[in-house]
Amino acid sequence: MRTIKLNILKLHQSIGTIYISKIKPSDLIAMSVVDRRRIEEDDEILGIQRELKKDKVIQIQNYLTSLDATFPNSIIVNTKQKFIVNENENELELEVNDETFTIIDGQHRVEGFRGIELDNFELLIAIFKDLENDQQANIFSTINSQQTKVDPSLNLSLELNSKIYTPKKMMIEIAQSFNYDKESPWCNNIKMLGSKTDGIISLAAFVKPLLEMTYPEKDYYLIRNELKSNEKEFPSFSSFSYNVDKYLFWELYKRKDVNSTYKILFNYFNSLKTILDKDWLNNKSLLNKTTGYNAIIKLFCEVAKKGFKEGELSYDFFLKQLKPLSKMNGTITSENYGASGIKASNELYDKMKEILTSTI
Repeated sequence: MRTIKLNILKLHQSIGTIYISKIKPSDLIAMSVVDRRRIEEDDEILGIQRELKKDKVIQIQNYLTSLDATFPNSIIVNTKQKFIVNENENELELEVNDETFTIIDGQHRVEGFRGIELDNFELLIAIFKDLENDQQANIFSTINSQQTKVDPSLNLSLELNSKIYTPKKMMIEIAQSFNYDKESPWCNNIKMLGSKTDGIISLAAFVKPLLEMTYPEKDYYLIRNELKSNEKEFPSFSSFSYNVDKYLFWELYKRKDVNSTYKILFNYFNSLKTILDKDWLNNKSLLNKTTGYNAIIKLFCEVAKKGFKEGELSYDFFLKQLKPLSKMNGTITSENYGASGIKASNELYDKMKEILTSTI
């Protein structure tokens, strides 16, 4: 029988004793099982955990490629007395068995390490002993129902404090310029954290589709690693090759050309403001809310591709390309396109593209 010895700190709480320790991810994987909700013979078996979300695991695996990845919060598990070989005040010796631990909280983090070897990475682990299933379920439920989700806009704002000039940081700076520039068609209408104005669209909603036009989200930590490895000089990103028709702003980002990026978008939004003046910044219209914004950004991709190829992205260029949309002026409402959501956004985009077929 193979065993593992863990140095521990004992905590005493109302529920009982908790053993705090550290463990290698590979050891935790080898010793863990997850009690998931599942279907067996047409009957639902009520396990503790939710089904594993593969996209969340992939996100964690991408994060683990970061040069400064960290998980400072603990994985919470339960073990049984039968797996404890020896115990004293400072050490817990456990049998290494694929059922030694039942994961109560942290299954996605643990799964993210599967197949990944990180020599310098240890995980903080909180171990309960001999908890009943209902107690484990209650801990899981309490942890996951009481947590307050971090506002996506706050997450983005925190990026501004970074010394590393990521694409996120560039696009947040652009959003700030649109909100505070008195000449901007978006002036005081983006919900910036700490701003005294209410705004129409959140920072996160404004920035997200701009990032999707800059780089693949899955490569964020690869880009960040490249930046961290070249802190004295902005890297050339010569090994990063993206489709220029899809990632329109990547080449501008590579040059740190925030001014040109802002100007191109400024010209586009300003032309829409002129053509759709009855809808622009009208609270009764969808145009500047997330639904309409996503539609006009998709449209921007179509029009801007032509502009990039022709080397022409001026206000006059966009005004000429978009002028047929004037027939929609004052009609971009929830009554015509639905109140919100992807369906409403796609309907609006399809209508705009149909009108512009002859120009783009």
